[in-house]
Parts: sequence; structure tokens; C-alpha cells
Amino acid sequence: MTVKDQNGKEVFSRQKKYTVDYLRFAGGKQVPLANWDITAMEAFYLDLAAGETDTQTFIIPLAEGTKSVDVEASFIYEYEPGDRTTIHKVNKKVEFTKQ
Repeated sequence: MTVKDQNGKEVFSRQKKYTVDYLRFAGGKQVPLANWDITAMEAFYLDLAAGETDTQTFIIPLAEGTKSVDVEASFIYEYEPGDRTTIHKVNKKVEFTKQ
């Protein structure tokens, strides 16, 4: 996520990585070479499950006189280091008015 002020100056940036890694531990199945047989292993996923959502809230201090900010949030899938594709991108302009 990137936030830029009305002059195009970046005022905030944050990345969060969700991995597709998981751990496997020896299960109860007794077979030869059980550590190499994936059906004999117990998997523990460390990532965001398919269909699961996540919400983040950020408090971004802005300079006095900031009239608007442009917020861009992207969901990027990285197949392997350096090989990425954008799955979804959202841009929103937030304007501030005095009351």
C-alpha cells in the first residue's frame, strides 16, 4: 500500500507478505521412508488460507494543509523471487475539507 499527497510525495508505504509455505511433521502413518511420503505427514499452513480475508488499519500522520491523498493498494502474487504479477489493484483519492 502506498499513500501520496496532492503533490505526489509519498507519505506512507507498507508491505505485508503472505507466504504459501507450510510445515510438515511426521504423522502417525507407519510406512517405509515416512519422512518422504507426503501422505504420512501432517501439514501446518502458515499463510492466509484460500478465501480468507485480512484487514489492516493504519493511522497515517499528515502534514498540516494536506488537501488530499491518493491511496493505492495492490495484491501481488510472487511465484518465486523476482517473478510477480498483480492480482488486484485499488486506487482511491481521499479529499479533506475544513468544516
